[in-house]
Amino acid sequence: MKDRLAEERAAKETLAALDGTDTDDPAFMPRLRELRKDVQEHARAEERYEFTHIRRSTNTANLAAMAKAIKAAEAMAPTRPHPGVESGAKNMALGPVAALMDRTKDTVRKAMGKD
Repeated sequence: MKDRLAEERAAKETLAALDGTDTDDPAFMPRLRELRKDVQEHARAEERYEFTHIRRSTNTANLAAMAKAIKAAEAMAPTRPHPGVESGAKNMALGPVAALMDRTKDTVRKAMGKD
């Protein structure tokens, strides 16, 4: 699990760097390709280790409850990367504030035609 959290933090850092980089910047595409590779490796590791463990250690009702909780969390989650906010406690404390700021920023950018 620590490995997955480290991978998520690295991806958030790369996303934050990409967010501030113009798509014409020569560094943009190499960073994007590296992020894609890292995300695919992360997903494979989650599927192989984390999801397998969850499936073996819980029942169908708990899996359904987890799915509902994830959908609710996604609806309230930040829309931009926030490196350093990987732990559950930090997500609970900072996530709602970050989500509000992100959604406000998204709305302003959309209104200005910069989405």
